[in-house]
Amino acid sequence: YKCISKFMKILIFNTLYYPNQIGGAEKSVQLLAEGLLSFGHEVVVVSTSDKEYVDTVNAVKVYYVNTNNIYWAYNAKEEKSYKKPLWHLVDSYNIFAKNKIEKIIENENPDVVHTNNLAGFSDIVWKIAKKYKKKVVHTLRDYYQLCPKSTMFKDGKNCATQCSVCKVYATPRKILSKYVDAVVGVSQFILNKHISFGYFKNAKTKINIFNPVPTPKNTNKTTSSTIRLGLVGMLSKYKGTEFVLEKFSKMTTTNIELHLYGKGVTKQYEIELKDKYLKNKNIKFQGFKPVEEIYNNIDILIISSLWHEPFPRTLIESMSYKTLVLATNRGGTPEMITNGKNGYIFDPDIDGDFEEKLELVLQMYKNGKFEFDLSAFSFNHIVGKYIRMYN
Repeated sequence: YKCISKFMKILIFNTLYYPNQIGGAEKSVQLLAEGLLSFGHEVVVVSTSDKEYVDTVNAVKVYYVNTNNIYWAYNAKEEKSYKKPLWHLVDSYNIFAKNKIEKIIENENPDVVHTNNLAGFSDIVWKIAKKYKKKVVHTLRDYYQLCPKSTMFKDGKNCATQCSVCKVYATPRKILSKYVDAVVGVSQFILNKHISFGYFKNAKTKINIFNPVPTPKNTNKTTSSTIRLGLVGMLSKYKGTEFVLEKFSKMTTTNIELHLYGKGVTKQYEIELKDKYLKNKNIKFQGFKPVEEIYNNIDILIISSLWHEPFPRTLIESMSYKTLVLATNRGGTPEMITNGKNGYIFDPDIDGDFEEKLELVLQMYKNGKFEFDLSAFSFNHIVGKYIRMYN
């Protein structure tokens, strides 16, 4: 890829960037930015913040921009509900951030503007980039363009269509998508979903590129007399946290533990979960831990998302540590699991399917007969695909 590509300057937009991290998107964007840098390209990142400053993160120049909405997207989960409709209204077409975005694009003069999660900036970035005659690449990492909550999940169900509220907020985004030259889905599922709603009609390139996973530094699994199941990431209803806790709390097996790594979608939600389930000695809330500590101390990862999660980063992280996966048949997850090879897929809407597939994964673990092929997620492979697309 170094041989076939010319030197480029890439300006990357993402809602959050290190050290302001919530989920997997921030990690994936950072890996991509630093990967492009290692391939000899110049990379500049723009992210939202509650204050204005410029910093350098692992040799990558980063703009932290206050986008002048009523609160910072990083704190959205803790904000009062009455503020959110106004925030989303501004975020449908954030004219207050326009001058700042224009100044950065003009000063940096990139060859490519590569947008990712745009909450906070709004999709006005695409229009501004075209004003300066820049090529625009957009990577779909959530449903922000379709739904103000970015999940298309409501009342415990996935939305098959856009509700009237979503249409109001999303209409400017759909119109602005005409400025995108190439659109990438981190899974085929999320790419197909947006195309089916009529987005990105002018994009000449529409492609699925998975997120990269770095090679683990330490894969020394600890041993335990019990089999350790792990839930990793934000604790929330749409992530299926309660689904698994309820199922596990009814199991009678004594040699299995459930470890939860991460924090609640709100502090109060996490408190309520602990009050209800900590009485079970085989359920352990571990909080935040380093990635290598998590995967070296669990035997089977459970991805319990009830929403159509585009690409659960925990899935490839766990497989890089040779950890089996039991996951729901939601979103892009099934694209990465082969039943009986690296784990099993279950349907949370079918009674007993979780228990049945868990037993199959437990047998795989006990027999030691499983294999992992991570070539499609390798660092060089993913970064190389982006470089080829930029070219």
